[in-house]
Amino acid sequence: MPRVSDKRERLLEAAKVLIHRHGFNQTTLAHIAEESAVPLGNVYYYFKTKDDIARAVIEEYVGHFKEMVRGIEGREPDPKGRLAAYLKTHADMRNKIAEHGCPVGSLCQELGKERTALAEAADEVIKVQVKWVTDQFRGMGKKDARDLGLEFIARLQGLALLANALKDPDVMARQARRFQLWLDGI
Repeated sequence: MPRVSDKRERLLEAAKVLIHRHGFNQTTLAHIAEESAVPLGNVYYYFKTKDDIARAVIEEYVGHFKEMVRGIEGREPDPKGRLAAYLKTHADMRNKIAEHGCPVGSLCQELGKERTALAEAADEVIKVQVKWVTDQFRGMGKKDARDLGLEFIARLQGLALLANALKDPDVMARQARRFQLWLDGI
């Protein structure tokens, strides 16, 4: 049986890297083609527009998040432990975050400057995260679960912003420890 082409996956991976590194507006289909070693003409077979590839990247982010939390839920029996594990995944990405920021937060912020369908699609990634975190606080019996969920995600995004602005992964590590103390006290 012939091998199925991996061009679409290579294009998506290249798009994720370049959009994270340079931003959506600065990334072109030609850049994505070059990074993925896929001829530019072939890109249009898989994605008709740059917005189409961005939607696929956003779907990948949602899928990755859901897969990650399924793994966390399988390992961590209680909601507070799940939240701690989720926080740890961000702290573990501190070098990448310090260099280029949070891939999701950066994309949402850039696209959010113009209210388009693509911006709304990107916002869904944050909404899925807020919902999952809020559900964990609900599982802990917190009446203000929604506010705690929003605060949790706001803290994570703030940490990513600071680590990136200061180009210092240790900011993320130190503040994640303080964040964990806040979580322990809830």
